[in-house]
Amino acid sequence: MQLLKTLDDEVEILEANRFDEAEKVVRGVSDIDLITVDLVMPDSEPFAGLGALRSAAPQIPVVVLSVIEQRRDVIRAIELGAMGYIPKAATAEEIVLGLRQVLDGNIYVPRSLLSQGEAARPATSPSAAADNRRLVEALTQRQKEVFELLAQGKSNPEIARELGVSAHTVRIHISAILRALGVSNRTQAAVLAASGSAQESYSASK
Repeated sequence: MQLLKTLDDEVEILEANRFDEAEKVVRGVSDIDLITVDLVMPDSEPFAGLGALRSAAPQIPVVVLSVIEQRRDVIRAIELGAMGYIPKAATAEEIVLGLRQVLDGNIYVPRSLLSQGEAARPATSPSAAADNRRLVEALTQRQKEVFELLAQGKSNPEIARELGVSAHTVRIHISAILRALGVSNRTQAAVLAASGSAQESYSASK
C-alpha cells in the first residue's frame, strides 16, 4: 500500500478485505479516483466480484493487481470494465507506471501478459508486435483517432462527441478497424493497443 503513496504526496488509501466491503466503501465515498483489486477475494468468485464492484462504481477506474496471469483472465477482466491489469510479480516501477496510465485515462496491460498463449490476432510474421504495428500504420488517420480513443476505454457515444461525428459513423470506423487488425471485438482491439505496439504506431504517425 505504501507504493500507492508514490502516486501523490496527499493520497489517501481506503482498504477492504472483501468485495462486499469494497462495494460499501465506493458507495459511501464520493471522491475516489482509483480502485485496485485482487481477483482472489474470500467472499466471491473472482469475476463476479469484479463485475459487482464495477456496477457499484462505474465511474471509477479499476485496476486488477493479481497473481493470476493467464491471458484469458486478463481479457475477461477488461471485458468486465477493468482499465488495467497488473501482475503482483511486477516491479514497483511497472506497477506505478500502470496506475499512472489508468489515471491518465488509458487501458494498461503489460505486454508480457498478452504474449502468452494465443496472440491478440493470428501472427504470421516472425514478430507479432511488428506485424501489429504495420496493421495499425495502415489505418486511415480517422481510424487511428478512433482507435486511440477506443484504447482509452471510451464508449461509442463518447468517441462520437470527442471527434464531432455521429455514433453511426463511429460504429462503421470500429467495424473497419476490427477487420483491419484481425480481431473479433473491441475488447481485443483495446487489449492489443494496451500492449504498447499500437500506441507506438499511433504516436509515430501524428
